[in-house]
Amino acid sequence: MSNQVEEIKVRLDIVDLISEYIRLKPAGPNNWKALCPFHNEKSPSFMVSKDKQIWHCFGCGEGGDIFSFVQKMEGIEFVEALRLLAQKAGVRLVEQDPKLASQRNLLLDITQLAAQHWHQLLKTKQGTKAQDYLRQRQIKDEMIDEFRIGYAPDSWDSTAKYLSSKGFKDKDIFLAGLSVKKERGEGFYDRFRHRITFPIFDLHGNPVGFSARTLNPEEKGAKYINTPQTLIYNKSLVIFNLDKAKQEIKRQDLAILVEGQMDALAAYQAGTKNVIATSGTALTIEQIQILKRYTKNLAMAFDADSAGQSAAKRGIELALNQELNVKVIVLPSGKDPDECIRTNLQGWFTAVKESKSIMEYYFDQTFDNLDLTNVENKKKAAKVLLPVINKIADKVEQTHWLQKLANLINVSETILRESFLPSRQTVKTAAAPGVKNLSAQPSRLVRQLETILGLALKYPGNLRPVIDELPLEMMVEGDLQTLYKKLILYYTEDIKSNFKDFVYQDFSAKLNNDNLVALADRLVLLVEKDFFDFDPDSIRSELLKIIKMAKKDYYWAERKALEGKIKQAEAQGLDDQVKLLSEKLSQTLSNLNLLK
Repeated sequence: MSNQVEEIKVRLDIVDLISEYIRLKPAGPNNWKALCPFHNEKSPSFMVSKDKQIWHCFGCGEGGDIFSFVQKMEGIEFVEALRLLAQKAGVRLVEQDPKLASQRNLLLDITQLAAQHWHQLLKTKQGTKAQDYLRQRQIKDEMIDEFRIGYAPDSWDSTAKYLSSKGFKDKDIFLAGLSVKKERGEGFYDRFRHRITFPIFDLHGNPVGFSARTLNPEEKGAKYINTPQTLIYNKSLVIFNLDKAKQEIKRQDLAILVEGQMDALAAYQAGTKNVIATSGTALTIEQIQILKRYTKNLAMAFDADSAGQSAAKRGIELALNQELNVKVIVLPSGKDPDECIRTNLQGWFTAVKESKSIMEYYFDQTFDNLDLTNVENKKKAAKVLLPVINKIADKVEQTHWLQKLANLINVSETILRESFLPSRQTVKTAAAPGVKNLSAQPSRLVRQLETILGLALKYPGNLRPVIDELPLEMMVEGDLQTLYKKLILYYTEDIKSNFKDFVYQDFSAKLNNDNLVALADRLVLLVEKDFFDFDPDSIRSELLKIIKMAKKDYYWAERKALEGKIKQAEAQGLDDQVKLLSEKLSQTLSNLNLLK
């Protein structure tokens, strides 16, 4: 297992992997930085080291390698992260390993096989009606293959029988969402029958669920049915086509959101590669948080019917609250993007290019043919627009639109602001599992000591002044003191006595302690973040300043502690102890005076 883990690490670059989730910016020759995806912050404290293949956030304290990052981002266990990254790296895992046979992985195997089976059936005689429908909708063969569109046969149990023949149990097929329990008696029947199947992929291209359209014109039930909530499919977390669109979304810094799979397929086929779909539901807060990894710009093109407009409005309010820049694509023709693209392709491209900001759209819609000499119309406009303006998280933007509304209806901004809800309801997002309490930050002295050690490790030409100026007892935190002690021994026994150069990898290997290695790596990353553009002289100067500040803080704290102990000893009449403590206090005060 350890060999496979190392092989995956060798094949996958941490910068490339993390870039699939969040937007990284260069921070020196070998480091990258970003806003941390695990807590809210205004300035980047999340760092990635290409050399060391590690990441660390200096805001919330989280850090690790590619496996720990994927575990936290996906909310999965190590075994699932191992499988996911092995697939990405092209590493074949040992099948006999019992840990890999987790329930989640079993369900992924079932949905993968079902997607392949239905895709193959689509191309047979059984799939003729499905083929005819897709041709009618002008979906090309290469799109059918790329999206693995399939056909679930007109049978009560053929899919379940096929999966059973491959060794899967009825219970697991049911848990994958592919069968339904019979209301009477025992057993199951196929959930998807005589339907075109559209696999719903997770971010890594694994089919986790399906949306299926009926081919029966007499169908009394829903035209589309979807996989229910399962261990691997959570509709609040999955966005249709994001696995294929994410890189183009990052490149264009824009996501185009449509309502259904056919809309997304039509747009993608037409060349709009940054398109995603909500599968007929409103955007969720979780989906918005996922989208924000790739862009803060969202253009929405929803169906013209009332259901589509209602879904769009709910999603827009959440998106505005999460500080996304929302635009609306106004279709020039057709009831939905799919029809518009099939009948007026150039009109679609123009509509995307000329998409309006959501507030411009709302203002245009509200004031179209509205007589503003009528006070009731003014009240009507305010009633429509004020709740939307109230959802805008950015105060500058909110004030801009409030002023515009005030000018249009000739009512003071103050009056309109008083009409707001008592307090704008902010959607709160739960902290990712395992994220430390941000209030529990290290003291200033500990932060200074971390910087000093990091500078000594990163720029070993400064080892001598650090060791000369910084007493070991000043390392008030246990792991820092242990690391500093080992650094002093390495310097005196290996470097100084043997006239060798300091080699970080050699020192790291001699630590023989994973926690200390991780600490050393983190400290080096810390100074690479803060000092990457400093020249050697500036680094030496800053280091000496930090050492001086650290010593002042240490001796000041020591003075306060000794004064408290002296007062306590005097109250108890312990004259000998008072004398001893006073001598220590005198030495501490002397140390402080030397630092002035």
